[in-house]
Amino acid sequence: MKQLFKQRLTTHLKEMMRYLRLVFNDYFVLALLFVIGGLGYYYSNTLKQLHTGLWWAPIVIIGILLVSVQLGRFATLIEAPDYVFLLPREADLYHYLKSGFNYSLSIALSIQVLFWILLMPFIQVTMHVTAIDLYLLLATAVLLKTTWLNTDFARKYHLKRRWLSSRFLFRLLVPVVSFGFSIYINYWIGLAVALIALIVSWVSRRSWVTRSLDWTKMISDENSRMHTVYQFFNLFTDVPMLQGSVKRRRYVDGILNRIKLIPKNTYLYLYGHGIVRDNEMSGLYVRLLVIGTLLLVFVKGEMLPIFLSLLFIYLIGFQMIPFYFHFSDNAFVHVYPITDKYQLMSFQRVLLYLLTTVGVVFAIAVVAVNYTSLVTVFGVIIGEALEIWAFIYVYLPRRLARSERIR
Repeated sequence: MKQLFKQRLTTHLKEMMRYLRLVFNDYFVLALLFVIGGLGYYYSNTLKQLHTGLWWAPIVIIGILLVSVQLGRFATLIEAPDYVFLLPREADLYHYLKSGFNYSLSIALSIQVLFWILLMPFIQVTMHVTAIDLYLLLATAVLLKTTWLNTDFARKYHLKRRWLSSRFLFRLLVPVVSFGFSIYINYWIGLAVALIALIVSWVSRRSWVTRSLDWTKMISDENSRMHTVYQFFNLFTDVPMLQGSVKRRRYVDGILNRIKLIPKNTYLYLYGHGIVRDNEMSGLYVRLLVIGTLLLVFVKGEMLPIFLSLLFIYLIGFQMIPFYFHFSDNAFVHVYPITDKYQLMSFQRVLLYLLTTVGVVFAIAVVAVNYTSLVTVFGVIIGEALEIWAFIYVYLPRRLARSERIR
């Protein structure tokens, strides 16, 4: 069973590396260096303006540590056919899952250390702490994450005592109590709470390791985990394994109903309704819009906000491009008495509306934070307008023509 997990892990890592090479291309790495450098510079300047005794600092610390504990899920690499082919070896599957637990734990602990390193300067500036306190806080986060993964391990079995796999208890309540004790009372007490939770969770293995596996839940959890991973990759490239779903959104019917039902608006109707109702495409659009807006709200400066707004507009527009071919495999669109000219014009019109909405939201965020800098205010407005025009009417037709030749 351990050998089976090693084989699947090798295949999984090869797949991840293939996507990571597409994500971290030369342009994105260059942009990422600018973003990290700008955020690091802003973080450094912000720390200089802070002092000890801020009432909100402990809340921010607990919130960030709580977020860090949520990152890194239990990777089982279980597939749907395993329910049939591995069922006769169910008794031996514990060793397979234990290998998955060890792999997941190594990644999760790396995330905890990274968050701790990033948060350490903020803690030192805003609170009276010693080096020992900081290491105790790291140990607390590590223990809590280990406990969370172990309870997720227990979730794969049919349990008598369901609280042993309670995500609310071990993923939210216990971490909040433990971090609260550490920050507000004593770091040793917070560590003790985390250690007790880990001991309870670890000792409970004896009670559930011999029970039958909950195959349905195990497969569902792994599919959900991989769906999240593929969603991230889908921000940068097409992911064939990502299956979309459709949902009616009545609150935008007022906008969509403005499309006149005439022959030349056929593709306009399809693209408008398709993007809004497609969960993957609309979810990607909203996620990037929210992330970009939050970054622009917290980032001050003269050129960095302009650069970030232009970067996110490009990312959103670039991710919308594959939807141009969304209806190409539908036989009915090929019998419509309309030309490809209307298809391109309709897609450009929909994309213009979407990117203009993004540009307006980003401009409001930038102006609200940097209203004293005229260079930033006019720079973001003019820059966004020029980028949207160039992207839709210069870059998009050429990109689609090249894609048409490849298909």
